[in-house]
Amino acid sequence: SQSTPLERRSERKRTTMAAEGGEVVFNVQMSCGGCSGACTRILKKMDGVEEVDCDLDAQTVKVTGAELPPAEDMLAALKKWGEAAGKTVELAQ
Repeated sequence: SQSTPLERRSERKRTTMAAEGGEVVFNVQMSCGGCSGACTRILKKMDGVEEVDCDLDAQTVKVTGAELPPAEDMLAALKKWGEAAGKTVELAQ
């Protein structure tokens, strides 16, 4: 069965979007649910961010999305909160 050009284009677009997807992990000093909630709210406002997973034990924030904003932009937003809250924030290696 032959696929139509429209179906092929649709397949290609889905594949491209999946390839552009990614995740970025930040090391964030968080002491409570208020800290993780603030990080989640800040990052969820940014275009392209689909999920924010805060791990208080590991002190990490994992951000995932099909087309994430630049890591520097997300880091700048988190650092702004970190400075106000007295918490350290950095891009994980």
